[in-house]
Amino acid sequence: MLILKKMKNLIVLIFVFIVFSCNNDFNSSEQVEIIETTVKGSVSDVERNIPIENFKIVLLRVWDDWSVVQYAPSSEVIDSVRTDANGNYSITFDFIKGERYSFQKQYYGSPYYTESTGNTNIVEGNINIRNINAWYPTILKLNLNVTNNDYPAMRISSHVLENSSLHFATVDIFEQDLDTVAYIKSKPNSNVELNFHYSTGNSNGDYHSYIEEFVTSLQDTINLTYTIDCSTF
Repeated sequence: MLILKKMKNLIVLIFVFIVFSCNNDFNSSEQVEIIETTVKGSVSDVERNIPIENFKIVLLRVWDDWSVVQYAPSSEVIDSVRTDANGNYSITFDFIKGERYSFQKQYYGSPYYTESTGNTNIVEGNINIRNINAWYPTILKLNLNVTNNDYPAMRISSHVLENSSLHFATVDIFEQDLDTVAYIKSKPNSNVELNFHYSTGNSNGDYHSYIEEFVTSLQDTINLTYTIDCSTF
């Protein structure tokens, strides 16, 4: 009888625990705070003063995650929209307090480079203004006379001085002496640095560089001519 009584008490305790847990889960789900939030702005080629139509903005919910061996942040699409003829867009969504949100910039067509202006955080309950500078790169047509390239490859890279995070594809020259034309992208209407460089070893002293600085225009293609004698730098 004593054993049966103890078992009965144990069953009652388990039942109370289950009911209490379910009530807590239900109450916690009721406490989720949802706040209407808006992200809006415009997408334009600021340098050329041209609005960009049909530019896709994708709103994401993001969270921290891990793969088997490394950190791998995860995300899911909440909503998406495309800019109108004036380059404007707007997304209004239910912001779940405690969650994190961000947005992606996508353009299917010409290869625009994008730079967000202002704060990129999305604040719940606010009208978050996120304008995007989406510009078409200018092409630098380099007419080159290269001599004494004895430690190939000599690499040519383009850097925008106002934004060191912008990266463009480089050009490598392997021939020792060559007259050639090379094409490299850059940002229009900007202070640009062209870097001709090569290495003769693995230390800092083995790095050789020749730099040309200039200001790009709004032309689609800019013709430049350089005589590069690698023995002089």
